[in-house]
Amino acid sequence: MKKFFIMTLSLLILLSATAFAKNVTVTGRGITPSDAENDALRAAVENTVGVLVDSETLVQNSMLIEDNIYTQSRGFVNNYEVINRQQVGDIWHVTINADVDDQPNSKLMNELTRLGIINVQLRNPKIAVYVPEQHLNYNVGGGSGGETAIVKTLLNAGFNFVTEVGTGLSYQNPMSMNVAQMKAAAEKFGVDIMIVGESFSEGVGDLGNYLPGNQVTNMQACRARVEAKMFIVKTGQVIAADGKYGSAYDNSQAIASKKALASAGEQMGNYFVEQITGMYTSRQGVEVIVYGADFSKINLVQSALGKVNRVKNVNLSSYDNGRAVFTVMYGGSPQTLFNELRACTTADLTLQSLAYNTLTIYVR
Repeated sequence: MKKFFIMTLSLLILLSATAFAKNVTVTGRGITPSDAENDALRAAVENTVGVLVDSETLVQNSMLIEDNIYTQSRGFVNNYEVINRQQVGDIWHVTINADVDDQPNSKLMNELTRLGIINVQLRNPKIAVYVPEQHLNYNVGGGSGGETAIVKTLLNAGFNFVTEVGTGLSYQNPMSMNVAQMKAAAEKFGVDIMIVGESFSEGVGDLGNYLPGNQVTNMQACRARVEAKMFIVKTGQVIAADGKYGSAYDNSQAIASKKALASAGEQMGNYFVEQITGMYTSRQGVEVIVYGADFSKINLVQSALGKVNRVKNVNLSSYDNGRAVFTVMYGGSPQTLFNELRACTTADLTLQSLAYNTLTIYVR
């Protein structure tokens, strides 16, 4: 078991190390070598943006992207190497190999989000989770404990559209699914994000074996591991991958294994919550509109905003006749912000409406 976990962990680390790389080789042209090199940098960024953004959005926002992205191409390239430079007639041709920073919280992603270019649907995406389980000693029935825990964690975080795939797919090695297979699975369930993985549990004997004196407790100990990766259908990227361990005990090995899987699955779910909420929403400006009978009620919401973990810079923009407008910087969706607000106050909050960067609530 130990050898198995080490091997899978090594594979996962390798996957994580390559998942974010966007390496391109492109050629630019210009009157001077410098002009051609700048054109190549632009081509590298254009290539990356073309993967992240659909063609219709690119056309509709061509001038916006031109002025804010392509003219600043050098700032979105981590590093590059000129691999060929030659003059053909009056035109210079420069070929470069470039690494474009397209990680979730990169400058490029943040700028595309700020401009509204990245699909706003990912603020509250439809998510499918497929993480079948295997018990290494014997078959434990009753569904997938790790998968259920991931789904529960996502729902508790405020994501409303989460599908537990269960037996809806039949891939034997989900972590080996390629992009085409994950895209097909995502389309089958009509989702924006596909989380796929595997989970394993193993009985490790009487709990007393791990206590001083090797006591006999008749309580069975189990350990588990959940491995998963997240695929964004819109961009075609695998943008996150990790593995989590869990352990538990019970007088039944079957129940202990489910508890261990649930523990690892909850950790995995929390990891993906952070990845999704931070992916295209790295503390974006959010407007919170609050209606209250008097300012004392509204003040309760302001106090709660200050307690929310990912909220920064709470500013009261205006107040008039029971209507207050706050602007905040927040790293998540308006729906998640509302859920976290309710957890931070005893005030009676009612959700009126949600938009890309606007949350409207009543407080009583």
